Amino acid sequence: MNRNHKLALVLVLLALTVATPGCGVINKLRAKNSLNDGVREFNKGRYDLAEEKFSHALQLSPDLANAGLFRARAIYQQYDQKRGDELADKTLNAYQEVADKNKGNDKVVDTALAFKADVYDKLHKSAVEKGDKAKAEEYKKKQHDTLLQRATLPGATEHTKAAVYYTIGQGYWQEAYNLSRYAINYDATLKQPIPQERADQMRPNIQKALEYLNKAVEQDPEYADAWSYKKLTLLQESYITTDPARKTALAAEIKSADEKTKSLYEKRKQAEAEQQQSGAAK
Repeated sequence: MNRNHKLALVLVLLALTVATPGCGVINKLRAKNSLNDGVREFNKGRYDLAEEKFSHALQLSPDLANAGLFRARAIYQQYDQKRGDELADKTLNAYQEVADKNKGNDKVVDTALAFKADVYDKLHKSAVEKGDKAKAEEYKKKQHDTLLQRATLPGATEHTKAAVYYTIGQGYWQEAYNLSRYAINYDATLKQPIPQERADQMRPNIQKALEYLNKAVEQDPEYADAWSYKKLTLLQESYITTDPARKTALAAEIKSADEKTKSLYEKRKQAEAEQQQSGAAK
């Protein structure tokens, strides 16, 4: 090997030595550029192209947490527009991947679980519309399990726990209401008695609804929506209760929950008005 060849080889080796440590930096810059491109496509509503950009960012920099979340969100938006089991599975897998890669980051995991629960809720409602009771129950259980995972995260706040319990409680109320709505007037009085068979179907849903709504207001006593649905659930119970003593007790509980709801909504309204005035003053 002559001197010129030796020099060339040294220069090549030197170039490789310098470039290798910088590859990570260059890839991170490229990943961020791809991430920004994906955000632009997402904001234009081109979710499939956004998914491609976010996936490319992840390939360049696998530890880029935002890229995983954004990719999952782009897939979720496609599912939300088109629905379908294949897209549902793809969305669930994308968010599970985010949760698995970010263990210890409760904020990111909580976001992933919240979207997974939402997909299961949509699948549950779709199964109900199709009359597939087995699938509806399966998806409802998966939704509840996923929501409860949010509540048990080490960093879960009281607000998050209250929101989880409220969502589950409201869902149980909805199932009871779906069984009774045909018999209820607009002023919440009964058009006709609810048959015993339907009452028996409603009762466990009412009990579960109250269980979770009570947990919600225990976590956050100022949770107006939870108090509102507690009142509505107590009304459902009053429609199927025949015991006079329980009816009297329910009337008092309904009145108390109604007063609490109105008070909290009024408080919220005043706070919003003050915030608007404060913003206008600035």
